[in-house]
Amino acid sequence: MLYLITAAVIALLLWYLYRKLRHGGCCGTHEAPVQKHNVTDKDPAHYPYRYTAEIEGMVCGNCARRIENLFAETGQCLARIDLADNTAVVYAKQKTERTECAKLLESAGFTLVEWEEHHESE
Repeated sequence: MLYLITAAVIALLLWYLYRKLRHGGCCGTHEAPVQKHNVTDKDPAHYPYRYTAEIEGMVCGNCARRIENLFAETGQCLARIDLADNTAVVYAKQKTERTECAKLLESAGFTLVEWEEHHESE
């Protein structure tokens, strides 16, 4: 009897791995596309602070939209995502600390790797 239970568990694990490999592990594989929240002010020139964030955990367009939405929901930020580099350029209306950004991203399952502030002369 123990052999049958063990065989059933192994079969279920193999089936799960097969589906995961065949269909991919991306968060957007089997769900509807995330709707993008519209930011009221889309002009980066209206945001006096600019940051570059390297973000771990972005793997698809849905991830990018989730992160853009996170920043948009604050009402103070506009984010532009570059999936190829796993980076975001964040435009902010007020100074934003690394810890604030890290907490925001962690709340959605992402990790802030690097946070760089750019000055107006750059």
